[in-house]
Amino acid sequence: MRTKLLAFAATALMLASCSNDEVLTPQDDLKDTPIAIASAGVNELSTRVITEGQLIGRMEEPVAMSVWVEGSANKYNANNVEWVHDGTDWYSNSTMLYEGENKQKICALSPYVDGASAEGVTITADGVTDYLVASQTSITSNPVNICMSHALAKLVLNPTLGTEVTGDNIATVEVQNMYTQGTLNVEVNNWTNCTGTTAFTMTNNEVLVVPMEGCESFPIVITMESGRVFSANISLANVDNKLEGGTQYTIKLQIGQDKVTLGGVTTDSWGVPVDGGDLETM
Repeated sequence: MRTKLLAFAATALMLASCSNDEVLTPQDDLKDTPIAIASAGVNELSTRVITEGQLIGRMEEPVAMSVWVEGSANKYNANNVEWVHDGTDWYSNSTMLYEGENKQKICALSPYVDGASAEGVTITADGVTDYLVASQTSITSNPVNICMSHALAKLVLNPTLGTEVTGDNIATVEVQNMYTQGTLNVEVNNWTNCTGTTAFTMTNNEVLVVPMEGCESFPIVITMESGRVFSANISLANVDNKLEGGTQYTIKLQIGQDKVTLGGVTTDSWGVPVDGGDLETM
């Protein structure tokens, strides 16, 4: 049976000290008490649904995250501890102890990855799973507010149809030459060892991909309900020839006259994180 962690006041007032002697503050009083997580900085309730008392994510599994804590001793450390959201609160079946203000560092990855290391998590992209990452930062209070951002890049197609294809609709959109997998360093939110090439089919004209450096262009194939196939090469020259994590790339194009006319690629912040607040997700 899971044991819910106790929640503590998040806005305790700090007592001033005018000497070098140690003075206990409300946060210091919490030393060696269980860490509670108040927020992961994701907009959990508006993008996921509660089913049978659990908060269920896009992969039809409970919303969970891997959490790492680094402190001065083993009892203040945590190595890939699973935290799950039950629709109201975050909880864990493992106890993480609070060492005191600015004495520990924390980082996190969602969804939870069994056996993962914060220094390098191998992620296999599927075009759908939305990985959220919080790079390592100091724990300043208990409960803890974690600020997460999107680890992957999001491609969004904004198509228009010419008069020549009136009455026809897009059946599938496939983006090609995307990375199959990569290694994410959670502590610094950085990708390395990105390998393989694969094709992803967009869902609702969107797809999530591993970030790419030095990518000048990639192919896109559009199949209409009539069976007609259109293809184009999407240039990334105007976005510095790369796809960055946490960024949304909108691809504008027009389909017609047996060709695709490109309208360019634009970038937007994808769910700008707010300290202690919510983060937009897909």
